[in-house]
Amino acid sequence: MNPAFRPARAVLALVAVLGLALPLSSGCSSSMEPQQCNQIRGDAFDLINKAQHCNDDKDCRQSEWPGCAKPLSNETFDKIKPMRADFEKGKCAETKSECKPPPVAYCKQGLCVHREIGTPENMGAPAGEIIIK
Repeated sequence: MNPAFRPARAVLALVAVLGLALPLSSGCSSSMEPQQCNQIRGDAFDLINKAQHCNDDKDCRQSEWPGCAKPLSNETFDKIKPMRADFEKGKCAETKSECKPPPVAYCKQGLCVHREIGTPENMGAPAGEIIIK
């Protein structure tokens, strides 16, 4: 028995498929709630604002996210990378800030810091012996 093409059945099947697909597609948004976005961003700021330990200059780099560039250890950078991916995957709104070009990040006394442009290394050190009279 060979079934004949019946337009009514084809239309009903199409409506059934579309009727199920539309509610599923509209209800499954990949956007995160603003609270979740703020939590991820806040956790990233907490990591950036901690001391960035290093052994030498190659252990330091500029942060790329969140906010303006700060000196960052490679270890912290690796922790922040998946957080940023989740933030972007969740279609979280990024706040725009006007950032100045950052100075070079380097390791100084075990911490990643920015080298301020135009400032010699030992600018604040005393010029000679201190004489007390």
